[in-house]
Amino acid sequence: MKEEKIVVSHLRDQAWNKNKDEGKYRWKYMTDSTEMKSHGLSCGVLVLPPGEELPLHYHSPQEIYIIRRGEGLFLSPSYTKKVCKDSFVYIPQNSEHGLKNTGLEDLEILWIFPTDCWDEVEYIFKK
Repeated sequence: MKEEKIVVSHLRDQAWNKNKDEGKYRWKYMTDSTEMKSHGLSCGVLVLPPGEELPLHYHSPQEIYIIRRGEGLFLSPSYTKKVCKDSFVYIPQNSEHGLKNTGLEDLEILWIFPTDCWDEVEYIFKK
């Protein structure tokens, strides 16, 4: 088995992913064990175009959002909170949450999970 090593990369060097069945948003993996030899953390960037929404959902691992650009609303069942560039959101385990882009430019967030890869996170959406 190969040993882990320090990786320095740039967002522009990563490929975009998209699922046409789940809206118009797209994402890139930055740290993910499916892409590199790593463990314990996975990280990526999500882009929501103006007006697009990541609907309320939850998952077992906690998560961190850091807003890189744009503005929008962080959604929960009991409140909404405005977010913009440099906003930070900590989301506890199994807490329902979502995002909506209310601005005129893309809403771009960095997400971080305490998992080896994003595929380990089971998203449960409210219907």
